[in-house]
Amino acid sequence: MKHQNATGPLRRQHVARAKTRERRRLAIAFGALAVAALFVVALVKPAWHGGAAGGSWSVGQLRPDGLRIVVTGRSDAGHVLDPNEFARADVRHAYWVATQIPALLNQLYCWCGCENRGVHRSNLQCFEDTMGADCDVCVGTAEIAYRMSQQGITDAAKIQAAVDAEWQKG
Repeated sequence: MKHQNATGPLRRQHVARAKTRERRRLAIAFGALAVAALFVVALVKPAWHGGAAGGSWSVGQLRPDGLRIVVTGRSDAGHVLDPNEFARADVRHAYWVATQIPALLNQLYCWCGCENRGVHRSNLQCFEDTMGADCDVCVGTAEIAYRMSQQGITDAAKIQAAVDAEWQKG
């Protein structure tokens, strides 16, 4: 019995020290996680200077290269939904277009605003889910790009200018 009582306070002290060490480890881990998150944000959304009045660029603002997005992600049609899944002919054609010129659509800003909400990165991604099925802006952007590419115009900045002329609001 005497032995149990002597170890009781020592055991509590040992447990308290272990909890303190664990709290320190968690604080360090959360701190490292916060730093990593900030690093990722800095990589994913770089500041482009010269676009906005405040000096930093954000999605939707015209960049010096004539584009409105930072081109990232896939530029292939591997994730575009099957055009035959859609009943409307114009929607079906737009999804088909996305399978034909995915790299071009991946460079274009879509004026429906899906990128500003963090949903999509480009017009291409509008066709990797059902967004394009219910959005005339998504469909129209793809159609403008396709029509211009068929005319031999493949400069994304020129196509973005045509998309802007059609869909940009005031």
